[in-house]
Amino acid sequence: MRRFLLLMIGALVLGLTATFAPITAAGADTASDPDFQADAKAAGLSATEAENLQRRVDKYLTEHGGKQVAANKIEYGTGGTLLLSLPGERFARELDEPVAVTTTCDYGFFCAWSGTNFTGDKRSEYYCSELISIPWSGTGSWRNEQTRGTVARFLNGARNEIDRSTAPGYKFSYSWSPVFFIDIC
Repeated sequence: MRRFLLLMIGALVLGLTATFAPITAAGADTASDPDFQADAKAAGLSATEAENLQRRVDKYLTEHGGKQVAANKIEYGTGGTLLLSLPGERFARELDEPVAVTTTCDYGFFCAWSGTNFTGDKRSEYYCSELISIPWSGTGSWRNEQTRGTVARFLNGARNEIDRSTAPGYKFSYSWSPVFFIDIC
């Protein structure tokens, strides 16, 4: 009987540990991934900046899922990405790109930024298969570079349309506060 109780308590502890463990990218301990740390150092980040960047990545992963594929990049199952701006930089960029003003959105994509004038973290999506979640509140910006005439619908938490954009279109300043999702087409 005692052994049975010990096994049950052990199973309960393991179950609670799994339930409350932090969610990270599938199959990776992103907080200590040496490749991501090396990428961050190669990009010129200090150890503290790299840790702060990783905390931001981990927060996005916990709240919105995805898989970390670089020190500042998350990919989603839809093929979309979230590219985080590096500490001290206003514009999101790939780590191997030179420091530059990157406000572009590739043709066929819908892109959203956390800051006005296409600054801050950048969420890009191409495929129409799923709603994309908007991880920000406050004022940001967006570009709709999908094929001409494609309509992106901005949705609130109840998934009711509150705004729309017909491609091509953009806003340098846009309130993300009421927006929870975007149905890009």
